Amino acid sequence: MKKYLTCALILCAIPAAAAAQVEVNCESCTHEVSVYMGEGGFIATADEDAKMVTWVSSCGGVTVSGELEPNDDGTVSALFTMDNGLACMDEKGGTFQLGPITDGGWFWVTDDMNSAVGGLVAKDVLKNDMATITSAGDGVTMMTGKGAVYLKETSSGRVGILPNILPEPPTPPAATCGPRARRSWPYDYNAQLTHSCMLGGGGTKIRLTGPAAHGRTGMIGEAVTRPATGEPLMLKADLWLDETGSYSTNTDGENDTPTIVSLQKGWVGKTASARGTEAGGNWLTDVEWAVNLHGGAPLADAAGAGITIGDSDFNGQAEISIAGSPSYCPAIGAQTTATVIISAGPSTNDIGGVNEIHPGLRRFSTSNAPATVLAGKHAGISLSVMCPPRSSANQGTELVPDNPFPPTTE
Repeated sequence: MKKYLTCALILCAIPAAAAAQVEVNCESCTHEVSVYMGEGGFIATADEDAKMVTWVSSCGGVTVSGELEPNDDGTVSALFTMDNGLACMDEKGGTFQLGPITDGGWFWVTDDMNSAVGGLVAKDVLKNDMATITSAGDGVTMMTGKGAVYLKETSSGRVGILPNILPEPPTPPAATCGPRARRSWPYDYNAQLTHSCMLGGGGTKIRLTGPAAHGRTGMIGEAVTRPATGEPLMLKADLWLDETGSYSTNTDGENDTPTIVSLQKGWVGKTASARGTEAGGNWLTDVEWAVNLHGGAPLADAAGAGITIGDSDFNGQAEISIAGSPSYCPAIGAQTTATVIISAGPSTNDIGGVNEIHPGLRRFSTSNAPATVLAGKHAGISLSVMCPPRSSANQGTELVPDNPFPPTTE
């Protein structure tokens, strides 16, 4: 166990005359003793990265300071005694700061007949509102400290430390800038919040959908299985805002108000679904799509892996075709999973599209792109294309090439 560091406190003392010219400033101190008077002590846990804990004591015009080394458990402690010079005998009390430490440290003050215990107070809450402690009259004396009041019953000598910092409720999160509903039929989103709200970083996300159970269309995860033979697997990709906060600057050209279509663009579920027209189809339009092979060669590009991309019937949505591949998925021998990056970037013909409606969309730079194929793109997503399981019939042929039960003849 490491021993606590002890300082020659008297040698560190600053004379009262000099103390008046010195501003007590402890940049590393994070907490204070609520009531620093008389004898006592404290115990606390140092911050995880703190090799030493600094303390500064000020009492009666004299300021002393020092450092404590945490023990193996990360704990620091010290006594306030006459012997080490840390007992504060000034009738007005003093201040004792220390840090960096974590919340949960505590201290005690020893009076003539009793002791009182209190918590070390974080300095960043000392500016909070403080309650006025109800007076019990002449029978109880009160001394205001740092975020607490020291109480003493004169007849019995009982003492206590009563915190008086009022708790502050958490600040509610700021509203997200974006489309808002009209709250009347047909509940379409025909307005947007553009002030006193939170803007995001201009990020976007790609959604992949494809065949799911019972003939439905469902969300696609990070991997799909290519077909063995026959028709290719068809997926759709579309680009959406990440919905961390944005607003449209696209206007109708007449009264400088954004069009309802532009307000809804890129926000999932913000179309006029009550009207039943293209519900959920408000992805960002005029997008240039690409698919690039990122891993799993034997062939050099996505087309060689049986994966191609093209525009669908809807503007801005891509259609991805994944066909069977004897090169990647041979009937015998090692099979290979193809990994592709599907990316969405600004189109060269962007009139009324993604860049005009949302000009602040972020793009990958060459330096921060996960792959060079994403440089200048709005978003990218990785998709692993796995081989289908080999049929049990083929496995049986490989394991048992000859029939072990030949037919018998009469």
